[in-house]
Amino acid sequence: MLRRRFPLITSRRLALASAGAAIAVTAAACAAAPSSPGQASGKINLTYAQWQTAETPGYQQSIKVFEKAHPNIHVTIETFPYPNYQPKLTTEFSSGGGPDIFWVNTPMIASWLKDGVMEDLTAKIKAAHINLGQYLPTLVSLHRFGGKLYGLPKDWDTIAYFYNATYFAKHHITVPAGLSWNPASGGSWVHFLRELTVDTHGNNALSPKFDPNSVATYAIDDPNQMQWGFEPFLAENGVNIIGKPYAKNVAFDTPAGRQTFQFLSDLMYKWHVAAPGSALGADGAANNGEDQQLFAKGKVAMIENGDWITSGLPAEVKFKLGVLPFPSGPSGNWTVLNGLIDSINTHSTHQQAAWELEQWLGSPASQKILGAGGYIWPGIPSLDPLFLKYWQRKGLNMQPFLAESHWHTVYWPVTPGMNQAQLDIANQLAPAYLNGRNVAGAVSAAAKQANGDLATAG
Repeated sequence: MLRRRFPLITSRRLALASAGAAIAVTAAACAAAPSSPGQASGKINLTYAQWQTAETPGYQQSIKVFEKAHPNIHVTIETFPYPNYQPKLTTEFSSGGGPDIFWVNTPMIASWLKDGVMEDLTAKIKAAHINLGQYLPTLVSLHRFGGKLYGLPKDWDTIAYFYNATYFAKHHITVPAGLSWNPASGGSWVHFLRELTVDTHGNNALSPKFDPNSVATYAIDDPNQMQWGFEPFLAENGVNIIGKPYAKNVAFDTPAGRQTFQFLSDLMYKWHVAAPGSALGADGAANNGEDQQLFAKGKVAMIENGDWITSGLPAEVKFKLGVLPFPSGPSGNWTVLNGLIDSINTHSTHQQAAWELEQWLGSPASQKILGAGGYIWPGIPSLDPLFLKYWQRKGLNMQPFLAESHWHTVYWPVTPGMNQAQLDIANQLAPAYLNGRNVAGAVSAAAKQANGDLATAG
């Protein structure tokens, strides 16, 4: 899922399920918690590391159930800002410390595998007779390396568009189906975005009277972000960030790659349907939630993002929400699909207790709590209706995200150094997002910097 790359705006418009309600729903599931034979009679204190997210209350609910079934184990959740998360844990790992169990996001996997801090759980999974077939197959393959598994799948996310349904109704916008884009004319996608964009005189961008220098509401934002920005568009134009897992060179500095970034720049500076990059921060990357704030203030009618932001949208969002699927591109329908695993620290002195928690978090019982509370799409597809129904009761149809999980999917690139490379790619692309000039040069500079990062990482 970052998925969740930057500090999350934690104020919420939509109420999350209460701890008591979620635990009541799953009271019968307590017996399903893995047993912990052979543990010492004394209390074992496990540390569980996450980055800051609106999902933490759901995990607290789940762990309360786990602790009731494992009275000899106490779990402390530690949270850190996402930009600090991997550097902090890596420093702790290097001295033989670190949390007992910790969240792993796709860009972190290769580096931590190389460092040997993720416990190989393959034999434990087999001995516990855990049915890997219960999980979304792409999540299992995403986290299998050299035939080994380093964590159990527990959630997933895709990328779509949240839209201001109140704005759509005010401007008599019909929610279309089958939208598509192309880098030459823009396709039906850009036509739709022009219909959504309105200047301060009430003219939309299809009108000859439209004033691009005085826009009241843009159709979208266009963040300088990999996962919820340019990677889905690259994939739909036949381009990958890297050619294959563990590649030492990026693969987006190609004619089709430069063409894709030019299209994204044109959304801002040719068609004037996307908010200029400067509205999304110093590098156009919405590092501090600028995209969500623009949406909340009615400055954009839609935002591209992952389903994980749903419960963390700003409190200022007073309008009715809707969700649109990603438009189709020249290479068809693609989405970035990601998911998280928990990994056990090889340095942990509480391997068995950590394994008990690992099993619990990957179990149907735990995923029911998180799915029914609207925190995650469970990694077990049969439980996905729980998440869908939760948000339906809140008046929001999340079906487009679910439909996209069955599209062609591209992962966040897995190779050592990719976490640093994604930051440097954004830095090098910043001029193109901020002024729309020399896009090809910015793409080449980003690729060169990223290749250096990957080479340095070894």
